[in-house]
Amino acid sequence: MNSQDLQNHQWKNRIVLVLSNDSDSKKFIHQIADLKSASEGCAERKLVMYQFIPNEVHSNSFDGSESKKWTSASDLYTKFMKKGDDFKFVLIGLDGSVKEEQTEPMESQELFAIIDGMSMRQAEIRKN
Repeated sequence: MNSQDLQNHQWKNRIVLVLSNDSDSKKFIHQIADLKSASEGCAERKLVMYQFIPNEVHSNSFDGSESKKWTSASDLYTKFMKKGDDFKFVLIGLDGSVKEEQTEPMESQELFAIIDGMSMRQAEIRKN
């Protein structure tokens, strides 16, 4: 999986990247569980989640479609995980730019508040 794969989502999906150097990390497990438990809100906000650990990537859309798994190195893991990082959360907007990046998990309600404050999301809300 590489950066170009994310370009396929541009103008269609917002992307959450959840990265960790350990699949057993409490932060990693908590972040994924929190987003999955809020799947209806994630789907409403057109979110797709990619979970990264070294040499493995999983994708989850929240629209009920099947998750996918790749077992290969990812340039996205290398791009976002810096030396000494054990966890990273990244939000990428519909335009493909990074909107939020942090080294602690983000609660789904906080994530929704950030997204709902974005101008494109405001337009979606008005349209619906």
